[in-house]
Amino acid sequence: MSMNDLNREQKRLLQRQGTLDEEGAPVLRREPRRTASAPSQARGFHPRQFLDEVILELRKVMKPKRPELINYATVVFFTLAFVMALVFGLDWLFALGSGHLFK
Repeated sequence: MSMNDLNREQKRLLQRQGTLDEEGAPVLRREPRRTASAPSQARGFHPRQFLDEVILELRKVMKPKRPELINYATVVFFTLAFVMALVFGLDWLFALGSGHLFK
């Protein structure tokens, strides 16, 4: 298939879709204007539908295996311990410094 044949096939496809007219010029269409209220707002809030969608999304969540969970918990625990020690040390240093400053 040559390049011209490919272009002809593409033009025919676009004409069937309605994006090209018979001469091959693009057809400009305007998008229909949407009203101020969206369809979801017009229907209102339905708690049952919300819960169904939440359950549907939760089924897509990949749950970690036991070793991964232990690994993540260990990392979080040691990070928390490090940050606590850092805040404690800085608080102690500032308390010591302000004690000497206001003596």
